[in-house]
Amino acid sequence: MESLLISLQPETGDEMKRVRVRLLPELPGISMEAEDSHSLRAALNSYLRWLDITDKIGKEFT
Repeated sequence: MESLLISLQPETGDEMKRVRVRLLPELPGISMEAEDSHSLRAALNSYLRWLDITDKIGKEFT
């Protein structure tokens, strides 16, 4: 799980206009706050897609 969070680190540096994202390594987890549900849904879908891709790549090379 830690490697998945590390792979998302660059994406959290670029603040989206309507969504704030923080990685929570102590859980591990991700915290998202959005101005509206549409922005939250879009950001959540993006992060889930990135996590899925990272997981698949990790399985391919292990």
